[in-house]
Amino acid sequence: LTACASADADIVPMVKPQFEVGKDRVGTGGVVSDPLLRADAVLSVARRAADLNWPAVAVTASPLPGPAGNVEYFLRLRAAGDALSGDALEAAVRRAVEEGPQ
Repeated sequence: LTACASADADIVPMVKPQFEVGKDRVGTGGVVSDPLLRADAVLSVARRAADLNWPAVAVTASPLPGPAGNVEYFLRLRAAGDALSGDALEAAVRRAVEEGPQ
């Protein structure tokens, strides 16, 4: 996607913590119930995107949990723009996790 997107394009991936945290950290039924693990998953994807020069400019929780109860998140990535980084990125992710479905 990044190779064919213009610098002012938005890429909005869905982050699914159940696929990011690893099998050994997923709970019963494949649900990631620990908010810290969910935040770590979102931060990991956001940091990797930034490494590819597509930093996050926003993050939000999906308002509806998946059928098994997993909460998923959307990152808004943009090559050109006011990127969230460091403490600001961590605060935005923490807020999305806290304000999203539990």
